[in-house]
Amino acid sequence: MAVGTFNPGAGTTGIVVTRKKPGHFVALSEDGRVDAVLAQGGVKLPDALEKRAAINVNNAQQGPIDGSSLAPASGVKNVDPYDITIAMPAGDGEPVVSDADRDAWSKFRFAYNVTLDATPFKITGVLLLLPSQDPMSLTERGTELFLPVFAPTVQVDGAVLKDTPRDAILVNRSHIRKVNASMRR
Repeated sequence: MAVGTFNPGAGTTGIVVTRKKPGHFVALSEDGRVDAVLAQGGVKLPDALEKRAAINVNNAQQGPIDGSSLAPASGVKNVDPYDITIAMPAGDGEPVVSDADRDAWSKFRFAYNVTLDATPFKITGVLLLLPSQDPMSLTERGTELFLPVFAPTVQVDGAVLKDTPRDAILVNRSHIRKVNASMRR
């Protein structure tokens, strides 16, 4: 039983992802940013991350978290999911949650407004959780390593990242240090 239909695009800020290149993603960590393409075609980013093994990538670029000066990173051939704090589609990448999944989840899950602290990031948005899930338990070990946060805003040292997609990002549960949540009405 859902509280109501959730529309992640309504009243949010961020970029609209045009989605042309399957597998093109951005991985954020406290060390910086990696912009890359999944080497294995036909695999969705969430599926690759949940395998919990190094992800082979092509065309990697590295730079600061804000993406201001990315440079080719020829030495980066794979990315460890445990090192990633936030994974999101690049401006031309595929969404991390399909429209069909989001619609199904919004009908059978409860929506919570959340603020997640995952050093150095502060993520605000909406989590869709099963009735049996407690948002305060997100810092504990769970079956999923990454959680989708809908209508996200990401801040680093008080500055909002401008290239955050409007629809959803993936946040690594093992990096979450603090959760503030309230049920959406």
